[in-house]
Amino acid sequence: MKNTGHDVIIIGMGLASLATAARMHELGVKNIAIYTKGYGGTPFIAAINFVLPDNPYGDTVEKYAEDMINAGYNISNPLLVNDMTKKTVNGYDLLKRWGVNFAKNLDGSTKLRHVSGHTFPRSLCSTKNLIGVEIVDQLIASLKEKGIEFYKDYECLNILSENNQTYGITVKDNFGKIENIYSNVVVAAWGGVGNLFGKSTYPIDIKGNTLSIAKTAGADLIDVEFLEYEPMVVAYPPGAVGEPCPTAMLGEGAYLLNSKNERFLLKVRPQGEAGSPKTLLNKEIWKEVNKGNGTEHGGVFVDLRHINRDTLKAYPWFFDRLMSNGIDPNEQLIEVSPMAHSFSGGIKVNENYESTLKGFYAVGEACGGIHGACRCAGNAASQALLSGMICAENIAKIISNFSSENKILPIKYNIDMETYNRFVPLVKEIAVNTLGIYRDGEVLKSSFDQLATILKTDDLKKDTQSLQIVESIFYMVTAALKREESRGTHMRIDFPKQSRAFEHEIII
Repeated sequence: MKNTGHDVIIIGMGLASLATAARMHELGVKNIAIYTKGYGGTPFIAAINFVLPDNPYGDTVEKYAEDMINAGYNISNPLLVNDMTKKTVNGYDLLKRWGVNFAKNLDGSTKLRHVSGHTFPRSLCSTKNLIGVEIVDQLIASLKEKGIEFYKDYECLNILSENNQTYGITVKDNFGKIENIYSNVVVAAWGGVGNLFGKSTYPIDIKGNTLSIAKTAGADLIDVEFLEYEPMVVAYPPGAVGEPCPTAMLGEGAYLLNSKNERFLLKVRPQGEAGSPKTLLNKEIWKEVNKGNGTEHGGVFVDLRHINRDTLKAYPWFFDRLMSNGIDPNEQLIEVSPMAHSFSGGIKVNENYESTLKGFYAVGEACGGIHGACRCAGNAASQALLSGMICAENIAKIISNFSSENKILPIKYNIDMETYNRFVPLVKEIAVNTLGIYRDGEVLKSSFDQLATILKTDDLKKDTQSLQIVESIFYMVTAALKREESRGTHMRIDFPKQSRAFEHEIII
């Protein structure tokens, strides 16, 4: 590999990364390099939201923005939200230009589904595969054809920075070789906090230590207390554990039942399960389990037995996973429970998606401020695409202003597996016990003190990744401790009510 530098480095190879690269290429930026350990969560994307001009429901971009602000419990950045929703059809057109196709109705119109948190049906999917698989296949093939460089099996270890200016990244290849790659423009598209927790829906290439990487380089963090839990993840049988039951199923007529066969959600939402916000689903499922009304494997049941089989087959990734593990959704109830799924917080960005560190941008799940305290279903994909597109357009306008001078910086990275094995399992257990669906002030304070003590341990510095993981969890616990209220996905047992005093973001 030539260590000659690039005009733009993108870290990650999911939808946010690919959209950024595709739009920059369209705008004439050519020397783009993508460094990645994997595809992130993109191959698992089931649907993506757009407001189409010819939708039959009277949907508007203004209504979409309103839904996002409401789902985010009024702390989303309205500038980012409005800019994103205004350009929703531009994102749709971008994917179409790059060869991505969406499911159609019999009359040829685009098929729209109604998913949680949205006033109108605006969720698009694919009839053949998960739409994320089609996006990955189409965009990667097309970008390679156009000369975009992909460096696979490269892990980003650090962001190179000095005096609030970005100079590139430190990477490690599949053989353990560590080197610096230089560029004055770096785009973080590395996903969320993933495997800082126990069971989750995250792929293994998203480590979560990236909060520390960004903060150490000089970027502020925002909203990092808001970890999203997917409410309806298959809890049994073992072969299907971790497979999300699409919340769109509620729009198709699915019911949630406790172990007493009660549609418990109707007690708080008499109009039915369809369109229920994920925060409400998580909260009520947790309550049922806590009251002893949960299932054998710590969740509740989703009842799909009455749903037309062709409708179930229209979600082939889900239907096939169940059937291949001996579960027929038309015959059996499915056990589901909440699991860590996505992250609403991340790197603080401005309207150009640039962080507080000059030349360092963040898109997709790597950035915070758009979703606020919670996100609408399917909006992780929309935000990944649209933030990447908008970021690319802003970089293309100003890239000629960035200096081409590449400062040579030392490699700063330590590896010590004994240190890793000593600290990482311990702090991940702290994360699981502290940052669940419900948080408790005493537990948060105890964890904060414990993590602060670990961070003062000289041995921790022997292994940089261990230090990054401890710091990342520490930042999340810090923000959760500061937010003395319950809002969105952050629910405090000791502060059960929402407070106007905290109708703002928390910045680390």
